[in-house]
Amino acid sequence: MDDFIKWLSIGFRHTAMYLDKKLAPYGLNNSQYMYVVRVCENPGVTQDQFLQMFYIHPSNVTRAVASLEKQGFIQRRANRQDRRTFCLFPTSRALEVYPHIVKMRQEWQEELLGQVEPALREPLRQAMEKIALHAVEKTKQEE
Repeated sequence: MDDFIKWLSIGFRHTAMYLDKKLAPYGLNNSQYMYVVRVCENPGVTQDQFLQMFYIHPSNVTRAVASLEKQGFIQRRANRQDRRTFCLFPTSRALEVYPHIVKMRQEWQEELLGQVEPALREPLRQAMEKIALHAVEKTKQEE
């Protein structure tokens, strides 16, 4: 099992390259699209909730949200329950690209999983989730 990290890395890099190419016409990249998807699916989400969804550093969320707001994909509004935070809403531009992103992501997933027997797909997803969450916990412990 010495090559597990190698293959995980290769899969991630090539998925990022694929997403960058497919998202370029919309003015997005592989590190931005997930925010657009989540804002469209959860209008009013807060930046703090992104931290729990994506397991990334707060500065990355702040940078991505600012960029997407500047590009016209996300609109920030004051949070009525907590004036220190903002709620994020999709713009018409985000709602327009959302179905294309979902379709593109689904097609890539089906392409990758096409080599895996259907009965093994859900156990594979569960194992990958378990591995990823364990990695999150271990890096938190290291901080």
